[in-house]
Amino acid sequence: MSMYRIMAVLIVLVCVTLAAGITIAGFQQMENVTKAQKSVKDYQERMSNPVDALDPSDLTSNVISAKLIIPKLGVNATIRSDTVNAYNAVYHYPESVMPGKSGECGILGHRTTYSGLFKNIASLKSGDQAIIQDFTNRKKYVYEVTSNGNDIRWDYKTNPIRFSQEGQARLLIVTCYPPGKKQAAWITHFKLVSTSDL
Repeated sequence: MSMYRIMAVLIVLVCVTLAAGITIAGFQQMENVTKAQKSVKDYQERMSNPVDALDPSDLTSNVISAKLIIPKLGVNATIRSDTVNAYNAVYHYPESVMPGKSGECGILGHRTTYSGLFKNIASLKSGDQAIIQDFTNRKKYVYEVTSNGNDIRWDYKTNPIRFSQEGQARLLIVTCYPPGKKQAAWITHFKLVSTSDL
């Protein structure tokens, strides 16, 4: 075989290998695009009205007979909807769903004032639990952390939080960031993993 034929065969092999690599990469990218489109489609749920994450104005006199317990943080707090500023208590956003329901249940608490219940919230890891005891419905809801520290909303004033009103039952715990300042909203995400009777 002459040198030209060997070179021609090598060039053809390189071209075929390169084309195969480009084709495989294209298919992988297409799969990623399809997954991203499905994720966006899944997220297009019915949402609440926007809320000011750290300064809610929709304080209601509705009574919520429930407790939030986060064993890792030593939190055992009353859930209220009439005030953000109460000792050993957290605030339930009325725009969010009630605990245990489909969609996002939103809870706001302080890091440094009013007993600073969430001062160590950054220590929560995936799988850590938050428990809501609902005394009205006699139910216990156990949620597990799905992400913590990945959702810090620096633009929460111009891009307010909206709570999903459907889909998987989730819990969003909101607090200030950096600790003691209202420069951003720190959001810890949970998913409901079990429901039982009290």
